[in-house]
Amino acid sequence: MSGEARETETLEQSLARLEQLTAALEGIADGTGREAARELLALVLDLHARSLARLSTIIAASDDGAAILEKIVEDRALRAILLLHGLHPHSVEDRLQDVVARMQPQWSARGLHVSLMSASKAFAIVQLQRNGVAEPTDQLRLEIENALTDAAPDLDDILIEMDMTAFYVETAA
Repeated sequence: MSGEARETETLEQSLARLEQLTAALEGIADGTGREAARELLALVLDLHARSLARLSTIIAASDDGAAILEKIVEDRALRAILLLHGLHPHSVEDRLQDVVARMQPQWSARGLHVSLMSASKAFAIVQLQRNGVAEPTDQLRLEIENALTDAAPDLDDILIEMDMTAFYVETAA
């Protein structure tokens, strides 16, 4: 792909192409060639990770380092690279809590309450309470999952538990 074509490629397109090329790498029949390509990719990623980690340390140590790091993680492409290398300055839990806090007023206006129950490096558990909301459950789950996945694409899974207690209490009364 030419440099000009790469410049017009979106972040999502680049990430999808990265996945395709990685899958193609696994399909190489020549075991020696496949291993050499894997090792080359791992080495390049490691060099980038080391450099980015050092850069992050230098920025954080500067007078306005915290503000600069916040600007960096606000940029979607830079955030993706930091996440790829495990260098995002905020924990998964903090990122998810921020999304829940930011979205809660919109969800509350619709009779929903979302709580982050737990978060690890691999998955998060979220509880959804519905107070008489007639919106389809699948749509609600997808909306919540999309909002949280945008903040923490490094998670393997987001489990959304439905708490129907409040819903049943209101409809039974």
